[in-house]
Amino acid sequence: MRIRWDEPKRQLVLNNRGIDFAHLGELLNWPYVEDRRNDDPEQFRIVGFAGGQLTTFIVEYRQDQLDEYIWVVTAWHSTKQEQKAYEQETQ
Repeated sequence: MRIRWDEPKRQLVLNNRGIDFAHLGELLNWPYVEDRRNDDPEQFRIVGFAGGQLTTFIVEYRQDQLDEYIWVVTAWHSTKQEQKAYEQETQ
């Protein structure tokens, strides 16, 4: 699936948190945990390893004329609670 993002937001998160939105594709190739984060707009939280670190992404599933794609909203280093949930769900 295609992954897209707002480039200025990507740069901001990369500079402030050291997380590259482009690593989401890597994360999706390994075990990860996904749950609904918000209903309006419908957003999902994805927790998994990206760039060698346990990372949390907030995404939306969108559609354009080509097909569905993942829109990255933001990302951060996973919290202890998210780490625990990841460990429980992937064992």
